[in-house]
Amino acid sequence: MQNISPIKQRILQFVDTLGISKREFYAKTGISRGTLESKTGITEDTLAKLFAAYPDLNTGWVITGKESTIKEPAIVEDSEPPPYSKQCLLCKEKERIIQKLEDCLKTKDITIESLQSERTILKEYIEDLKKQLFEAHQEKPGEQKRKAS
Repeated sequence: MQNISPIKQRILQFVDTLGISKREFYAKTGISRGTLESKTGITEDTLAKLFAAYPDLNTGWVITGKESTIKEPAIVEDSEPPPYSKQCLLCKEKERIIQKLEDCLKTKDITIESLQSERTILKEYIEDLKKQLFEAHQEKPGEQKRKAS
C-alpha cells in the first residue's frame, strides 16, 4: 500500500496552517477535491494551481521541505523593512480581518453618536411636555371648571 507523497503531506500541512477546510482550499485553488488525499502522485497542473492561488508559498519548501514555508521578501535598498520578517498569508488575512473590525467599530461609533443626539432631543421634548402639563395643572380652579364645561 502506497503512502501519500511527502509533497502532498506538506501541502496538507500548509492547509492546516491556513486554518481553512480542505473544501475551502480546493475551491480557492481549483484543485479537484480529494486530490491531496489520494495515493497517486501529484501533477504539474495541481502544483501550478497551488502556486497561482498562493504565490507567497515557497516552491522549495513544497518540493523538498527544507526551506521556509513562505518566500522571504526581496530586500530592496533604501526602503523601509517590512513590519515583520515574513509576510505570511495568515498575517495578511489577520490584517484584513482587523481592518474590517476597525471599519465596523467606526460605524458603531457613528451610530452611538447619532443615538445620543436623538436621546438628548427626546429628553428636551419630554421636559417641555412636563412643563406644559405642570402649567396646565397650575391654572386657577375656576378656569379649569369653565374649560371642562
